Amino acid sequence: MMRIGFGLIAIAVLLAGCQPAPIDPPDAPVEQTPEESAEESSPPDGSETGTARTGFQPAATPVFCSEFDPGNLEWFELGLGGPRDLVSSEGSELSVQRASLPSTDSERYNTIAEICPGFHLVSTHVGDTKILSVDEGRFADTANLTPAGSLNNPADAGVIGGGPTWGFRDSLVAGDYLYLSDAVLDVEQQCVSVAIHRVAVEEVLTVDDATTDVIYTSTPCVSYTDDYRARAPLKVHLGGALAYRGSSDELYLTIGDMHLGSSTIGQAEAIGVDNVEKDYALLRDDTAAISAVVAISDPAQSAQSRVFAKGLRNSLGITVVRTDRLWLTDHGPQGGDELNLIEEGADYGWPLTSEGQPYDRSNYPDDPNSLPAPWLDIYLSQQEGTVDPATSWSPAIAPTAIIQYPEGATGIANWAGDLLIGSLRGQALIRLALTPESTITEDRVELGERIRDMVVTPGGQILAVTDSSRLLVVSG
Repeated sequence: MMRIGFGLIAIAVLLAGCQPAPIDPPDAPVEQTPEESAEESSPPDGSETGTARTGFQPAATPVFCSEFDPGNLEWFELGLGGPRDLVSSEGSELSVQRASLPSTDSERYNTIAEICPGFHLVSTHVGDTKILSVDEGRFADTANLTPAGSLNNPADAGVIGGGPTWGFRDSLVAGDYLYLSDAVLDVEQQCVSVAIHRVAVEEVLTVDDATTDVIYTSTPCVSYTDDYRARAPLKVHLGGALAYRGSSDELYLTIGDMHLGSSTIGQAEAIGVDNVEKDYALLRDDTAAISAVVAISDPAQSAQSRVFAKGLRNSLGITVVRTDRLWLTDHGPQGGDELNLIEEGADYGWPLTSEGQPYDRSNYPDDPNSLPAPWLDIYLSQQEGTVDPATSWSPAIAPTAIIQYPEGATGIANWAGDLLIGSLRGQALIRLALTPESTITEDRVELGERIRDMVVTPGGQILAVTDSSRLLVVSG
């Protein structure tokens, strides 16, 4: 695999196969004071620009960060390459720098989060973490964390991982804690769930093997041993995206449909309509933390959970924007990828309706009544009481992380307040802006990389980790 943008030190390390020589640490973080909230609801045009809603408070910078001394860590050259110019589909002039992230035993890094001002933590599904100082082009080793379940597929045919599926999937910092979502394969109970871990930021930066607390595990833990499951195995639709809303002190977690039911008509025939209906009943159960967004209140202390919204397939991105609204990206089947505005108690329709189609729809007659069950023709189905997406994509883009470009940032002209979405299949950064007529306009930045996760700095740099274990830095 070709690696782009390495400096001379990093090239020497690659050839020698050893850790690079340590270098001087970056500067200590500067403590940031959260902006005071202002009385403001969303603007009349429905856009995401403007100041915060009354009561909104961003998560405070961890107290420990004011005492964090980078000199206590051993720092190495990141090998961030020089900028290369690119232009978005709507004409924004940008530059991108690339670096290969530090080698680990894992196939890739799944997540990136700001852990202290100017410092970002990247982590793998197995719990390897590194701290990055992108401005200084440096990294250091930080804590090893331990997922709750097995990282290897069992022999049972009822569950299929497919790549680095099990283990840590997303992360964020709120207050003094780092939270991580975890796809849990419980080989003793023979079931699959999604959990949230909590660990003090201080421990991540100062302890080699930090201990996490599991503050939430989804229920039910979905069995992979049912007789018919081998013909419709549980697999990669696990979700695991995290967001935090300061105004209500709530953490939000997406949980996918775990591939229950059917994304193909043929699969429904193979397992039988009775079993499809059994799976669908579980997916549609308002109390089941599956195909859902879950809210965790007071995550630093009591961590009380409730099902917040239902009807989602595989959501890999969720964020709270300055207007305090909750936006989410969701994977459809063949097409029908979605952007949704999430409201408590809402139902977004999966698995009974989607703007995508079953993968094998062209193999069956046009008449839905000729199918094993007419409701399997999801793209023709109208479900009363379900919420349509704000926008959707066909062909699919496989959306991942979603963030808001800072309203005060001057890094990229005319992007303030817009939504940014990473994509796997699209290998692009997608910018969405709401017009005064409340329609959504789209701009794409072709990056040629599968974007797994991303954050945006207060100054407007976009930092993204990719499936090829690269770090991308997109600037204006």
